[in-house]
Amino acid sequence: MTTKTIFTAMYAALFLMLMTVTLKAQLIEESFDYPEGDSIGAHGWVHFSPNSGTLNRIMVTSPGLEYAGFQSQGIGNSATLTNSGQDSYKPLTSVQTIGSVYTFFLVRIDTVRNSGDYFCSYLTSSSTTNFQGRVYAKKSSSNGANLAFGLSKTTTSGGIEWTDTVYTTGVTYLIVLKYTFNEGSNTDDEVSLFVFTSGVPSIEPTPTIGPITGTGTDATDIGRFALRQGSSSSAANLTIDEIFTGTGWSGVLPVEMTLFNAYVNGRDVSLYWRSEKEINNAGFEVQRATKEGQWNKIGYVQGNGNSSSVNDYSYTDRNLSTGTYYYRIKQLDINGNFEYFNLRNEITIGIPLKYELSQNYPNPFNPTTNLEFGIPELGLVSLKIYNSSGKEVATIVNEVLAPGVYNYQFSTVNYQLTSGVYFYTLESGNFIETKRMVLLK
Repeated sequence: MTTKTIFTAMYAALFLMLMTVTLKAQLIEESFDYPEGDSIGAHGWVHFSPNSGTLNRIMVTSPGLEYAGFQSQGIGNSATLTNSGQDSYKPLTSVQTIGSVYTFFLVRIDTVRNSGDYFCSYLTSSSTTNFQGRVYAKKSSSNGANLAFGLSKTTTSGGIEWTDTVYTTGVTYLIVLKYTFNEGSNTDDEVSLFVFTSGVPSIEPTPTIGPITGTGTDATDIGRFALRQGSSSSAANLTIDEIFTGTGWSGVLPVEMTLFNAYVNGRDVSLYWRSEKEINNAGFEVQRATKEGQWNKIGYVQGNGNSSSVNDYSYTDRNLSTGTYYYRIKQLDINGNFEYFNLRNEITIGIPLKYELSQNYPNPFNPTTNLEFGIPELGLVSLKIYNSSGKEVATIVNEVLAPGVYNYQFSTVNYQLTSGVYFYTLESGNFIETKRMVLLK
């Protein structure tokens, strides 16, 4: 019995492929990787206020915001919030009722007004009015050219706390909104706000504002994250991007990858990648596809858990077939979260430059072995097996083949062969070569 796999090799070839990133599965992951000018309502967001009409819907704008060390760089666009417009929410993939919920996002405030208004918050899973954890922006009371961020738990009657630090319009900040469920009463849940001007702490620091409780009733659950365009007299004009929601600080932060290269040598592809830091990194699952979207696991590389230093990794995919390949790495957290890192371009394995018959593997064998050969041009190809007396015992191939490297799996199941030495011979055009193999039963 023979099973055929077609291979093609590109000898002495070397290619460098660069990385793009897709993001880890979380309660929300949003990089606004949609066409500029689209309404975000066309991409998983739900417009809810006002309930009818299309007044100032939140739109996808270009370019996206960038913040060194946070999530994906150069992926997607952003969304712009004006004022006196329609609000939108995105459902969490799983409604939360215990522990804490964190939402990381980038924001650039372009225009602020004196009284200020909230521009994002959580919602319960069944409400479009029960705003929990409201994040505000207004002109700084000490310097009207600057701005302050604010936070309240529910309604303004519960009180808004504002940052002491003065921030600047036109600058991208990393913001984290945290909601914590407590069990003491129906008013003791807490909200906190973290504002960062640079860097991404690997461990949760002291919040910029909070934790605060206010006087509002606790949320029954957290099921949605809302973007809100307030009144023209109070709301800010701003750009928001890279929204990620999870249930733990480190569960939202990624492994920061700065390099992902692929080198082709013959029929082998060597993958190399580098992380600048790691948080709860269990390891990397290496995946390959011959068609985009059809991924298969081909290997696994152990991670370094928690690390603030540079770590280099590699994996070699050997003896590949003729054709085009796609690669990605699935980075797995200890807590089950994961993140994908994809090569931007496909890898092509070409044809051999000369005829070549490889040694069978495994050798010795029982009951199957692989027979590989390469042909550089179209032609009639014969591959036959002989016993030690020179008698033909099996014909593996006898047909016209295109240029490439071929692999046939030979099984003795359908042949009455005894243990001993056998020979296999490849003939094509003027080329002929014979190699020895051993069957051990």
